[in-house]
Amino acid sequence: MEAAFARSVLIDVPMAIVAVDATGTVRSFNPAASSLFGPTLTLRPAVRIDSLIEGLRLPSSLAEDALVRFNAGTPAPGPGGALRARGAGGDPVPVEIRLAVFPVRDEPYLTLFITDVSARLAAGAAIADLHQQVTRNWRLNSLGEIASMLAHELNQPLSAVANFLDAARTLAGREPADRSRIVHFIASAEQQAHRAGDVIRRLRALLARDSGFHAPEVVAEVVAEILPILTLSARGTDAEIVVDVPDRLGVRCDRVQLQQVLMNLVRNAVDAPANDRRRRILITGAAIDGGVRLTVQDNGPGIAPHLRNRLFTPVASTKPAGMGLGLSICRTIVEAHGGAIEVVPGTLGGAAFAFTVIDGDAHAQG
Repeated sequence: MEAAFARSVLIDVPMAIVAVDATGTVRSFNPAASSLFGPTLTLRPAVRIDSLIEGLRLPSSLAEDALVRFNAGTPAPGPGGALRARGAGGDPVPVEIRLAVFPVRDEPYLTLFITDVSARLAAGAAIADLHQQVTRNWRLNSLGEIASMLAHELNQPLSAVANFLDAARTLAGREPADRSRIVHFIASAEQQAHRAGDVIRRLRALLARDSGFHAPEVVAEVVAEILPILTLSARGTDAEIVVDVPDRLGVRCDRVQLQQVLMNLVRNAVDAPANDRRRRILITGAAIDGGVRLTVQDNGPGIAPHLRNRLFTPVASTKPAGMGLGLSICRTIVEAHGGAIEVVPGTLGGAAFAFTVIDGDAHAQG
């Protein structure tokens, strides 16, 4: 009864099973093996298994450790590390093989359990192809995001260049020409052109996580340097910008990147929807353990609750024409400085953002 049950299992199992003798000659096989190998197996009376499976090297010993080594084995030379069987249609079929020994009338027979892995390899190839496509699309999207980020960050200094040169041209057309103010505006335009170049260099360094531009800075001086630009951008909405940063507050950081964060936050405050109050923007700073904490807040309408959880993700914007990159860029810069940025309760009734900058030396050591 047990023998009959075993024969039934061998007949019905979908895996190809072939039994060979000590010379590797096929002595028995199940219907699945017949379907796999076709007439080559069924019509030849003394076919050797190694003639049906390219690259097959059976162990010279039938000892258990030899079978264990074979079954654990190294990848075969075929596609995907599989052996190649000569299929019924003549095409190679990738297969995996496991061995076991079954004695019959005291004669040891080596039994091969042969699995067609064509579907698995095809699925693996499809996954690899999908991964390649996803990687390619990710790179294209990343390039697009970098290009948008660059355009977003260059807009401010280039707009300032245009405004200063326009002012200089207007003064040059007046009689008598105010030479000193013309020179001042041209020098200011030149300064903003240099800033645009710094933005490009710093952005490249930021993407490479390069901290080579970090240097000891006085925060009040960093803010004062960009205050004329901030005031110029706020003029259109008659916004008031107030700075309350201690004179001796210092940190080791990238000066231009810190200014980019402040300009983005102030620009957001300026561009926030109008309400019944004159827009007021407050920039404050304080020392914390290992660095500084800066806050930019306004008295505008605040942030809608449904936007709070996705403010710092790319393309999330509260502005009708916004690209949604400003706060995402801020977070990238702040995190590159070892800090964090968040929405906090403010004292002016509108939106308030606080971010930390960890001292460059402490950040590098951490």
